[in-house]
Amino acid sequence: MRLVFTPGDDQGYAEARGRLLELFSVWARRRRVEADTTLVAAAVDYKYARDRRLGRWTRAHVADALGMWFPRKVTVLDPDDVPPAFHALIDFLDEHDLFDPQSAEPDALHRQVLDSTPALHDGIADERNYDLGKFWGVQLHRHGVDPADPYAVQRFLDRAAAGETDVDRHALAEIMRRDAERPARPDWAPELPPVPMPGAATLVEAAEASEALELLRRLTHWVRAGRRITSDGRLDRADALDLAAHLQLDHLYREAARTSDDLPEVSLLLRWARAARLVRPVQGRLVAVKSAGPLLNRPIELWRRVFEAVGRLGDSLGGTDVFGAPSLFGMSMSQAFPMLWVALYSAGGGPVPLEHFHRHVRETVNSEAGCVVDDLAGDVEQRLWRRDVTALLDACELLGAIELTETLDPDELDDLAQVAHRDDPDPTVVALTPMGLWAVHEYLLEQGVHVPAPGELADEDLEYLCVRMAGVRAEVAETELAGWVRARPVGAALRELDRFLRRCEVPAQRALALHALGEAGPAGRAVAARHRLHVADAGAPVPGPSWTGPAPAPRDPAAPRTGPVATRHHLEPAG
Repeated sequence: MRLVFTPGDDQGYAEARGRLLELFSVWARRRRVEADTTLVAAAVDYKYARDRRLGRWTRAHVADALGMWFPRKVTVLDPDDVPPAFHALIDFLDEHDLFDPQSAEPDALHRQVLDSTPALHDGIADERNYDLGKFWGVQLHRHGVDPADPYAVQRFLDRAAAGETDVDRHALAEIMRRDAERPARPDWAPELPPVPMPGAATLVEAAEASEALELLRRLTHWVRAGRRITSDGRLDRADALDLAAHLQLDHLYREAARTSDDLPEVSLLLRWARAARLVRPVQGRLVAVKSAGPLLNRPIELWRRVFEAVGRLGDSLGGTDVFGAPSLFGMSMSQAFPMLWVALYSAGGGPVPLEHFHRHVRETVNSEAGCVVDDLAGDVEQRLWRRDVTALLDACELLGAIELTETLDPDELDDLAQVAHRDDPDPTVVALTPMGLWAVHEYLLEQGVHVPAPGELADEDLEYLCVRMAGVRAEVAETELAGWVRARPVGAALRELDRFLRRCEVPAQRALALHALGEAGPAGRAVAARHRLHVADAGAPVPGPSWTGPAPAPRDPAAPRTGPVATRHHLEPAG
């Protein structure tokens, strides 16, 4: 049975909640315990809303639930029914060994229920403590209105608005004032995994090997004291062709080029150099930025500046398209690409199918628009969006921030078609390189996001750790689990692992727990063998690694990418 959930996993919680309450009802009947199951459900809902950890209860949690949650959120017909429900829930969790190791002792929780009962009664008695939904729910019950009858509810609300129904208007005014003053709920911060960072030597080597950095250095040196540009900021044709020859780019486009825009690889590099503040326009000429000169010989600093310019580069691509349309409903690349970085970091660096990124962006746009806008996107918007993303991913691959592969598995492609809502999903799979992982780590820290250090979760309970690690790259998850085992005596680790495996039903989490047993030495491997044998005897598949599909195939270097954008396979430094 699941007791820990990731943010937004409402469906998973609803299923686990139903099973938990079913077990509670059976237990209560057998024990002849009198408890209102709906109030037990409300207590479980409190824990999901609070921290999504149903098995962790401290005295502070009990006090908060009884003193704040129930008075504000839960319509209680008889306040005296609440404490018995809490006492019953505590006994149920204790007898089923569902409390996590950091919970308070059951006796302490029972005492806190008694201590918090007066606050519960006081809170329920004062309607000013209610939230708006509970306030009207109480009024409907008090006036005998069936909440399941929408017409009766609307008639009651109309009468209340006209002053024809007796409600506590002072309490209602206080509730409305409190709601108006409550700050907007911020988006939940991502729960990132602890990911090991590459060493300094690895970073220097990767930066020095970056093809994009070499091209941008050569472009900056080529600009020197200045190159003439047109009134709209473009190189004239002669200089653009000279730059293409200097960098050995745009072989297919030079002969037919009439303006610099007809040289897509050169145009992309020029935009990138300007976005990274390596060159800038001054009085009709493109000149090198003097302050950037020393940076050209500091590879890590230069690499990071160029990486940070990627989002601004995408805005330029979308904003100058001949169709004059935004990339996707006004969503700029500088807004969208951080979503990709967070998704990749959350997976320990990847791999992540690109279609999941497209889906996330569309859902974000839908949320901001307050309606489903996918169907409003014409073919032009969709092509522009995917074109711009393709260009930026190629640029990031050239820089050495990511690796691009493709999945060829038919089942995975079918899944991606469901995600994409199209029959031809993009098979591209994205993963961060060690250099890209470091750059995203630095970006997240600058944004004020908490980024756990390796080993930071070693003191957490096992299920919480497995939930956090279930979607993470295998080597990252295994390193963290090994640290968890080392952080406690072998006997304690074995007991918690054995206890968790007896109730765990999620294959990915079982695989992680079995791996942790292997890290606990011969005794742990013996326990793991027993659990594998038990699963096999039950006829269920023995859990394997958390990702068992075929390795993604490398992209075919000869396969062209769609759209007039620069690609890694054409952007090669000379010599």
